[in-house]
Amino acid sequence: AAFTLRGTAKADAAQVVPSGPPRIKFAAIGLNHDHISGQVDAVIRGGGDLTAFFATEPDLIEKFSKRYPGAKLARSKAEVLEDQSIKLVVSAAIPDERAALGIEVMRHGKDYMADKPGMTTLEQLAEVRKVQAETKRIYSILYSERHENKATVRAGDLVKAGAIGKVIQTIGLGPHRMNPEKRPAWF
Repeated sequence: AAFTLRGTAKADAAQVVPSGPPRIKFAAIGLNHDHISGQVDAVIRGGGDLTAFFATEPDLIEKFSKRYPGAKLARSKAEVLEDQSIKLVVSAAIPDERAALGIEVMRHGKDYMADKPGMTTLEQLAEVRKVQAETKRIYSILYSERHENKATVRAGDLVKAGAIGKVIQTIGLGPHRMNPEKRPAWF
């Protein structure tokens, strides 16, 4: 299945405009970081049809359901994984859980897009690579600062147009917002 991620940031779901008829059905599992909305919106803009999602946290379920009322809350993770019509799963789960989820998704014959970081240990990276090779599925990471930030997208457009010149290096220094008193314990 092919889909395109368009690098234009959108502020809310009302502004998400598919680029044509849906080309891929997808689901979300793990809504723990707000980047899940950017992931979902990007896939929708690229032709995705969000059909289902799964989470266990009532506050996250409520927030996600309001933003994406057309998506069905699955009764379990297995319900999403076993649905043969779903070809892609996106996730902004707790970072150290993302690799294991991606491996499970690929073993169910689906592609996977994680929020960054896509894994937190070299052991997870090795296992992801092994399962990727075995299943021939896609394990991707959406680097939102590169693909969903308006300033970065514009800079990329300028580079492509030759207005900036040859780019030797780019770097992003973070975190962009620490706010430890407002972050969940897992953060």
